[in-house]
Amino acid sequence: MKVAITRNDRADYCKQPPYHPQEKYPEYPFGHLCSENTCYGEVRNVLYRLGLDKEHFGTPEWNPLGEVIKPGDKVFIKPNLVSHRNGAGSVEAIITQGPVIRAILDYAYIALKGKGSIAIGDAPFFDTDFAEAVRLTGLEEIVAYYRDGAGLQVGLHDLRMEQGQVRFGALKKQPLPGDPSGYAAVDLKEDSAHADIIGQCDRFRLGYYDKNELARHHNQDKNEYPIAGSILQADVILNLPKLKTHGKAGITVALKNLVGINVFKGWLPHHRAGSAETGGDDYERSDFRQDLMGRLKDEIPTHASLLTIIPLRAACGALFFSKYVVPFRADGPGGSWHGNDTIPRTISDLNRIIFYADKNGIMQKTPQRRMFVLVDGIIGGEKEGPMRNSSKPCGVLIAGTNPVAVDLISSMVMGFDYRKIPTFKYAMTGGRYPIFTGVPDDIKIAAEGCLTLADVYHMHNCHFIPAEGWQNYVEYRPEGQKSIAPLQTAIAR
Repeated sequence: MKVAITRNDRADYCKQPPYHPQEKYPEYPFGHLCSENTCYGEVRNVLYRLGLDKEHFGTPEWNPLGEVIKPGDKVFIKPNLVSHRNGAGSVEAIITQGPVIRAILDYAYIALKGKGSIAIGDAPFFDTDFAEAVRLTGLEEIVAYYRDGAGLQVGLHDLRMEQGQVRFGALKKQPLPGDPSGYAAVDLKEDSAHADIIGQCDRFRLGYYDKNELARHHNQDKNEYPIAGSILQADVILNLPKLKTHGKAGITVALKNLVGINVFKGWLPHHRAGSAETGGDDYERSDFRQDLMGRLKDEIPTHASLLTIIPLRAACGALFFSKYVVPFRADGPGGSWHGNDTIPRTISDLNRIIFYADKNGIMQKTPQRRMFVLVDGIIGGEKEGPMRNSSKPCGVLIAGTNPVAVDLISSMVMGFDYRKIPTFKYAMTGGRYPIFTGVPDDIKIAAEGCLTLADVYHMHNCHFIPAEGWQNYVEYRPEGQKSIAPLQTAIAR
C-alpha cells in the first residue's frame, strides 16, 4: 500500500542497447557503462524512494528487490509490448521501453544471488510482430548481454498461441508456438466479476472474434481464461506497464497490463453488444444504423467465405460512413467510451487470477505469488490508446507492490478522477480473492510534497488528454473539493 513517484523533466531513454547505467553505482553487478542513461538512475531513485532495503543504500549490499524476490525464485517480467507500430507517432508512447526493463532486470538479478530464473514476455495484440517489438525495445541485446556477461539465460517469450491478420474485415489466424510452459484454463466460476451479468453472455463481444467462442468460455457454467504457464509457474511478477490512456478502460497501467497474460485473445470479453439504453455497453444511445452495423459485424467472424464476408463488410462500411451525413446519436463503437462496463470486469478477473491461481491454474484461498510494479512514464501516451497514443513526455516513474494502489496514484498523475474509472470499482471489491484492502486514503505516498491523493494531482499532474470517449468525463475537477472521498462512497451512490 506504499507507492513512490519520481519526476525528472530531463529524464529520457538511453538509445544504446543493452542500456548500461551511466555511472558505476555501488550495487551495480557489472562493469559496462553507457555515457547517457538518465533512465537507469531514475529507476534507482524510485526504488530508493520506496524505502526498500534503505539501510544498505549506497553500499554494494543494497538489494532493493530483495523484499520481493528471494534466491531460487522464478521471476517473470511482464512489460507492455502491445504493438510494434503506433499510427499516431512513436512506439515510445505505447510500449515499455528497454532501458526501464534493463534496469529492473539488473535489480532482479541482484536479488536472486545466482539462484533462480528470469523470463520476459507478453501476449500482445493479435497482429503484433513480436520480433519487431523485441527489436524496437532492444530486448535481444539485453538477453544476449546477460547470456554472455552473466551466464544467465533469460527467457524471452511471445505468450500468444495464435497470431491474426485482418483480411477484408475477417480475422485470419495462424498458430504460434506460444509459451514453452504451455497454458492452463483458469475458471473463476461464480467469483468472476462477470457473474452478475452472466445472463447477458450472449452479448459478450471482442472485435474481429467470433461471439460464439466467447460464449463457450463465459457462460452460466464457467468464466475461464487461458493463462500462460510461465506466469502460473512464477513466484514473482515484475509488472512493467506503460503510463497511457485507453479507449475502452480509460487508462491502461498496471491492472490493464495483465491482459497480456492471456494466450488466446478470443476468450476476453471486451464489451457487450448494443447500446446502454438496451442493456449493452457498445455505445451510449441507440441508433438503428449502429444497431444494424453491430449485428452485421457479429456475423463476419462466423463465416469463412469471402463471398459472404465482403458484402457484409461493405454494408458495415456504408453504415459507418453515413454518420458523416447524419451523425450517430452516440459514438463509441466497440465499447470505446466511459460507459464500458465489461472490460473492467475482465481486467479485475485477470488480476485475481495472477495472485490466487496456483501453478496448475487452480484458484486458492491465499496469494500464490508476489508482484512488484514499475510504471514507465518517462514518455507516456495520451489520447487514442492503447495503440494510437500521442507521445506525452513526463519524466515520471511510479512504483509499488499493489497494482490497484499504483493505478490509483497513476490516474491522479494523469490528471484523472479515479472514481470515474470503472476498473477500480471491480478491482477494489473484496470477495473471495481480494487484491486491495482498505480505502484509497490508506495508500502511503512516497513523493515530494504529497500526503494525499489530491496532493498528487496538484504536485505531479501531467495533464493527459483522455481518449475521445472519455473526454469531459474522466478529468479530475478539484474546484470546491477539500479532499477526495473514498471510492466506496462513490460506489454507494
